[in-house]
Amino acid sequence: MKIKSILALFALLAIFVSGSLVSAAEVFTIAADSSSGTYNKALGEIINVCGSDEFTIVPAKDVSGGAIGNLDALFNNKAMGAFLHSDVFTANSMADPSYNSLKTLISLWPEPIHVLALKVSKTKKLGRFEFGVQDFASLSDMKNFKIGAAGGGVISARLLQGQGQGGFMVNAYNSGDDLMKALDGGEIAAAIFVGTAPLPNLEKLDKNTYKLLPIGGEIVDRLKSVYKPTNINYVGLSNGPVATLAPWATIMTRKYSTESKISAQRHFRECFFSKLGELQDNASRNWQQVSATDQGVLNNWYEIPTPPAGK
Repeated sequence: MKIKSILALFALLAIFVSGSLVSAAEVFTIAADSSSGTYNKALGEIINVCGSDEFTIVPAKDVSGGAIGNLDALFNNKAMGAFLHSDVFTANSMADPSYNSLKTLISLWPEPIHVLALKVSKTKKLGRFEFGVQDFASLSDMKNFKIGAAGGGVISARLLQGQGQGGFMVNAYNSGDDLMKALDGGEIAAAIFVGTAPLPNLEKLDKNTYKLLPIGGEIVDRLKSVYKPTNINYVGLSNGPVATLAPWATIMTRKYSTESKISAQRHFRECFFSKLGELQDNASRNWQQVSATDQGVLNNWYEIPTPPAGK
């Protein structure tokens, strides 16, 4: 009996060594948190077309803070990929050059900056002898007032404030829900959301309560090197197209040394581009803005190593 067991073990070992035994499933973890919910939705649509028993795509655990938290998870080796908008990476790499070790795995779509305000503002007018509330026509009107943002939108808001010379103050919030409460309560004059239009959390808003504002020409002109000028249009929240700016949605990764992780990167990109047409035909409208030949705006496209001979 023992001899048969030993022979069976050797037979199994021989199959394993020959490569005939099916290998364990590859796993690719992606950080996809966002205050608007757009990244989780996009990841779910990718999983629907690319996830399988042989290749598992899973959201990274315990990630918060939107694009900033996603970048942190990738940089600190808690995820193999990260959804973020390009200005978040640009700001961090300028502050810390070690972020330049990260690379673009997939270039996605423009993510317009949404400036959301109340139609009937609760923000008091400035000035000693002025009364009532301030009526804002654009973000450029908010000099010396407070605006709010959450997640990666905080980076965008601070670029609008600093390099854009917006002159307002930026309050950071932990979530999109906290941000909306601050706007509704009059704590801030406007809330900044960044994401592909239409944003799910803005589409469902009461059109009699909220409005979208343009950014304003001077701020736009100062930030053309960072953002792409674009327009957004939500029926009821705007009276036609609203002029704004957009960073670029990107899935980033980093270089690995082990073939198992490199293989997972390779498998993810190959499957994504092979299924892009399916996503464009059946999933969210923003997939129609993605091109298989686009290598992104960050000039750091990841050239994935070719597999070893025999693989």
